[in-house]
Amino acid sequence: MGKMIGIDLGTTNSLATYIDETGEIKFIKNEYGNILIPSVVGINENDEVIVGELAKERRMLNPLDTASNFKRKMGTNAKIKIKGKEFDAQMLSSLVLKHLKENAERQLGSEVDRAIISVPAYFNDKQRKDTKIAAELAGLQVERLINEPTAAALSLGSNILDRNLKFLVLDLGGGTFDVTLLETFERIMEVISISGDTMLGGEDFTTKICEIFLKKNGLYQGDFTKEEKTLIYTKADRVKKLIGVKNVEMKIKLKDKEYSTMITQEDFKEAVKPLLVRMKNAIDIALKDGNTDPCEIEKIILVGGAVKMGIIREFTEKYFEKLRSRNNSFNENYYEENDFINGEELVSIIGEPDSAVAYGAGVTVGMKERNKAFSERILTDVCPFTLGIEVIGKKFSPIIHRNTMVPASKSEYYYTVHDNQNIIRIAIYQGESLEVEENLFLGEFELKVPKNKAGEETINVRFTYDINGILEVEATSVTTGEKHNKLLINSDFSEKEKAEKIKRLEEIKMESESKNKDKLLIERANRIYSEISSSEIRSYISGYLEQYEMILKTDNKIKIRKAKKEIEIEEDDDDLGFLN
Repeated sequence: MGKMIGIDLGTTNSLATYIDETGEIKFIKNEYGNILIPSVVGINENDEVIVGELAKERRMLNPLDTASNFKRKMGTNAKIKIKGKEFDAQMLSSLVLKHLKENAERQLGSEVDRAIISVPAYFNDKQRKDTKIAAELAGLQVERLINEPTAAALSLGSNILDRNLKFLVLDLGGGTFDVTLLETFERIMEVISISGDTMLGGEDFTTKICEIFLKKNGLYQGDFTKEEKTLIYTKADRVKKLIGVKNVEMKIKLKDKEYSTMITQEDFKEAVKPLLVRMKNAIDIALKDGNTDPCEIEKIILVGGAVKMGIIREFTEKYFEKLRSRNNSFNENYYEENDFINGEELVSIIGEPDSAVAYGAGVTVGMKERNKAFSERILTDVCPFTLGIEVIGKKFSPIIHRNTMVPASKSEYYYTVHDNQNIIRIAIYQGESLEVEENLFLGEFELKVPKNKAGEETINVRFTYDINGILEVEATSVTTGEKHNKLLINSDFSEKEKAEKIKRLEEIKMESESKNKDKLLIERANRIYSEISSSEIRSYISGYLEQYEMILKTDNKIKIRKAKKEIEIEEDDDDLGFLN
């Protein structure tokens, strides 16, 4: 049996971890020595698939040849085109997972065949199913899907587990926002409630900066090509990294015209108000479902790459100050006693917000393997969505409500609605709407009952849901005792479908790792060249590039290594980039 790794499959970046022989959690590095792997897939000029940093660099100049943000399409039938070829989110995610798997096998020197994978807490059954399918296509058996904020909380270790504490984890990643209310006592970490928004993340804050830029210049999104839109987005993403501390000038050359726009902090705060309202709504739901007053919250932990925007911490602090000030049920000394724990602030950003989820997935690997370093930890979780069946009038009848602690087993009684009815259809759904059509259909089956008057025959429907997202539905006729059950596993994927997708993936040519290392520098230089208007700097870059490409053709490793050091290009938050 191969090794197990922990994976954070992110919208913007993905990471992987493993446990070394001493019981420490380590990060998997890619061929460039980095732990953050861009969740970007592309096809190069030779029709070879590229994943990660190289694909990200090619995205701006070749947007039709790359795909990103496909995690948001998990659970849908959406088709994503790359260079004329069609993919779905499962297959693109599987390519990222395969890349992580290969990096891990190279670093560990052994086979990797199992994984703990984190998912947004508010992912529904279909989205979780697609994640598991993507892993299977990549050659990984999923031992468990863990909610991202729960994994982030596990990364805190003894800082949390050694206290009796009720706290919130707010996880704002590139594409999703999750809220998890947790409590720790006697080294047990219990999830009380979860909420979130699977279509809210750092990418949306970047989009707001794009909108500010377009509005200030009297421009419209429809006026631009995909390449130009990608350029605007890329520049806006850099502005986002700085806007929390200063006003930022956004310069872009579009259609042979230079645009220079000052994006102010006030502009940004006004534009993102609707996004902050969506965050507020998710927080309110988690508190309400957890029957928790804001004054009971002793700590709020911010995780995810997008929380590095100062506005997120500012919003959280102000919102909870407002919530607490409304509450009169606690004594006047409550705030003085509870606003700080051992001198800590109420709201804090986890040490490494980008990597906390992956670290927590690694902790879960240790718990799964009963590693001594993690053997004393106990984690409980909850069902993220309400599960139930359809009843007369196309209405939804809940059986297991959202935020019920799992594993859970609950049942309800139902009755025939027509005279001489001899078959009852059990249609299983997941969701929060009273209207069954607005919820997610999971499956169905039929149960025979004796013919009788309406309302005279009764069946018992039992739902059993475990920690791995496996739902078993059993229906029993009270009169005859006849039973019928259906097992709904969130990796319900036929062998035929699996074989077809694996065959497609095997037919895809992957660019070799050695080529990737050489080409990343070229792609980064080409991208920076396209962004810079200075003829002097452009000439400088093109001259070195021409020289470097000539050296690559010699295949002389010593010369190539020396040339790389001379023309090393790095990212810089304050500008487009620089040449060392």
